[in-house]
Amino acid sequence: CALVGVKGVVTGDTLLLTSASTDALPGGQANGKKKRSKGAKNNDDHWKQYMEGVHLAGLQSPKPVLTLRIEANSASEQSRLSAALALLAVEDPSLVVKETSTNTLISGLGELHMEIVLDRLRREFGLEVRTGKPAVAYRETVLFDGEEGVE
Repeated sequence: CALVGVKGVVTGDTLLLTSASTDALPGGQANGKKKRSKGAKNNDDHWKQYMEGVHLAGLQSPKPVLTLRIEANSASEQSRLSAALALLAVEDPSLVVKETSTNTLISGLGELHMEIVLDRLRREFGLEVRTGKPAVAYRETVLFDGEEGVE
């Protein structure tokens, strides 16, 4: 099933179908038949008021663990690369894109994730990019000084 014409929706948004959902309300038709009675408009209004404040918790993606430096093969492709990465970042909340005046860094959940992003840049956008060495984000913490607490 696909939705057409929903341009402002991104991954993690809550979508609700308020019409034809009055069956869930007390007094609604439980057997699925749609009978419009005098109270049907009241049920529709009640349903809209009931669902007005409903929002699901947002999508929490883990912090990226692998960072790659990428650059377009030519200066003319740099703007296309920026637009493509912006679109991919909207579609994939776990992809983090940081652009500076000198380079572009993409961060993701691992080597396979980065390979998929690079493959999509090639297939869907026709962009060949050069990549630098990957950098791994280490998450180590010193809990105590080496002098104390060890026996």
